[in-house]
Formats: sequence, C-alpha cells, structure tokens
Amino acid sequence: MNTSSPKKPWTIWLITLQVVLLGILPILILAYRSGSLDLGKGFLGSALLMLIVAALGALALLVCLYALFAKNTALRNSSLVAVFIGALPVFAILGTVGLAAFSVPPIHDISTDTSRPPLFVSALVERSESDNSIDYNSEKLPDIQAKSYPDIKPLRLSSSPLDTFNKAKKVVEDMGWALQWEDAKTGHIEALVESAVFGFKDDVIIRIEPSASGSVLDMRSASRVGVSDLGANAKRIRAFMDAMQR
Repeated sequence: MNTSSPKKPWTIWLITLQVVLLGILPILILAYRSGSLDLGKGFLGSALLMLIVAALGALALLVCLYALFAKNTALRNSSLVAVFIGALPVFAILGTVGLAAFSVPPIHDISTDTSRPPLFVSALVERSESDNSIDYNSEKLPDIQAKSYPDIKPLRLSSSPLDTFNKAKKVVEDMGWALQWEDAKTGHIEALVESAVFGFKDDVIIRIEPSASGSVLDMRSASRVGVSDLGANAKRIRAFMDAMQR
C-alpha cells in the first residue's frame, strides 16, 4: 500500500515567492523613511516588488484556468491563493491613490493663483538639493493646470483677513499638517504634509489678502520628490477649500 502523501502542486513555490517579496516590502519602506535608501532604491524598489507579485498573480490566473480545464483541484486551489496574493498590491495602490490618479498630468506643483503664486519661505530652507525645485514654472504649469484642474481657483470670503487667517490655521491643525511658519500680519501660513506609507513630504503655503468684500485666500501645494503627484496636491487644495467654507 502506498502511504506517501500527495504531491504538492508547484504553485506552492509561487505563493512562497510572493510572500517573501511582500515580506521585503515593509523593510524597503522603513529603510526609505529612515533615510537609509534613496528614492530610487526605496520607492522604485518597492514598486518593482509589487509589480512582480502582481505579475506572479497574473501567471497564477492562467494556471488556475488550466487547472479548471484539467480538473486538478489541488492545482486550482493553490493557484487561486496566488491570484489573491497578487491582487493585494493592485488593490492597495487603487485604494490609496484611486484609479483617476493615473490619468492626471505629470506635475507636482499646484497653485490657486498661477500668475502670482504664493512664495514659500520655510521650504526654501527645508528642501535639499536632491528635492524638486521650489521655483514655480510659470511657463509650463499654468496651461497644464488650467486644462486638468480648472476648479482650482482662489477662494473669496466675506470674513476679514484676520478671521480668515485664524480659521485657516485651525483647518491646517485639524487636518494634521505640521505648521512650519505663520505670520498673521502678512496673512501667510506654511505647513508640511507627509504621506502615510512612504512619508513623502509636500509643502503647503496659504496666502490671505484683503479684498473689497472681505478677503481672498490662495493656496499652493508642491511635492518635494517625484515628477507626478498623482493628483494629491489638487486633492489637498480642494479638501482645504471645502473645509474653509463650512
């Protein structure tokens, strides 16, 4: 009598590889956040790992279809597990940035006033040479932003500049942004925003000026690293403007 256990399907090794790669992912993220790895090795390395895991999941899907045709239950079940694991990075990315983020233009500096954008003060000191330039590209950005984010405009309020300043400061604090610099006399507030996973830093500046009807609020949000912000800066400005009108 043959008492040997059934041979395990080869897709078990596929699952093992996926789990190992996903196990390396948090190590790369922590190394990048601590400064041990640069953007290329940290973020792009993590993206490559997720891509490989997803690709192995796609391969497992083909194996699963074959197993269904061949009526191989063990192969089918193990390949389904690999398909599920391969889908995790995809759902994680879509859940974080959304599907629409991949259709936005490759820019990372958004301002409600593109003809006279607010000028950063604290960010001039905080940014390193490897970070994106803090200078506003007045030749390229206004046209691109007008086409992609036509709703990003100055906010006109009936409140006085000081009242608007105080409310803007409170909204900044409520949103959990790190206040970097403030000047009630000139109506300027500067803050730093960090992403949850990789800790990407975006600089935000708010400018409040008097107007005939009360005050006008302008805001600029710019990413320190990366070519495209995947729509994060425009989304941040919209959220802030909505909070200011509540």
